[in-house]
Amino acid sequence: MIDKDTFTLKLGAQLRKIRKEKDISLSELGLRGDFDKHALSKIENGKKEITVYSLQKICHSLEITIE
Repeated sequence: MIDKDTFTLKLGAQLRKIRKEKDISLSELGLRGDFDKHALSKIENGKKEITVYSLQKICHSLEITIE
């Protein structure tokens, strides 16, 4: 089991990787999921925790499953 900070960093890095692979900007992702691009940046950098619901919205916006 990893600690919360490590999990948050790894989750953010994975979301960033997927977003970049799909060639989606933070602004575009923000528009798709009704998120502030600055908040998304903090999530990707592991500086902001998110709820499961927000994770679901981000995944939907990236057209991926939450798994």
